[in-house]
Amino acid sequence: MKKVLLKDGRELLIRPAEEDDAAAVIEYINSVGGESNFLTYGKNGLRVTVERERGFLRDMRDQPGGICLTGWIGDELACFADLRAERKERLAHNCELGITVRKKYWDLGAASALLAELIGFAKGNPALKAIHLDVYGNNERAIRLYEKFGFQKVGRLKNYFRVGGSYYDDVIMDLYL
Repeated sequence: MKKVLLKDGRELLIRPAEEDDAAAVIEYINSVGGESNFLTYGKNGLRVTVERERGFLRDMRDQPGGICLTGWIGDELACFADLRAERKERLAHNCELGITVRKKYWDLGAASALLAELIGFAKGNPALKAIHLDVYGNNERAIRLYEKFGFQKVGRLKNYFRVGGSYYDDVIMDLYL
């Protein structure tokens, strides 16, 4: 558990997700999906039961190279991030990163705080050698954030994402541990 002071003076409590967070995580994901076109899902895009989400959070907790982090401001889930290690032996030195922040908490340092925690977790796991992520090519704010933490652009998939009738490139970024 870690407390971080955000730019507006509020305190962000970062802690690993617990099974009892399942309902809050579902509500959060379904809400943030409608706040940005930079996600792979839209509003109400997570159609799972609370019990299934509990199972996912339990599996992530029990996975040696994985973690889900929640960020709370008071009683509100303000941000969520995860790191998932590959399970296949030949790929197990790699992990995928995902991170979201409620729009009302953008530009306050929440994403940086979560990212620092995930990178620290990965560096503390000797089996992990690289963190991979995908980001919309037009999401310049996120790309700058990832570059600030040492991520490098390693590839691009043209027109990978489709939102409505528009297509966007997928920028692939890696951080080598």
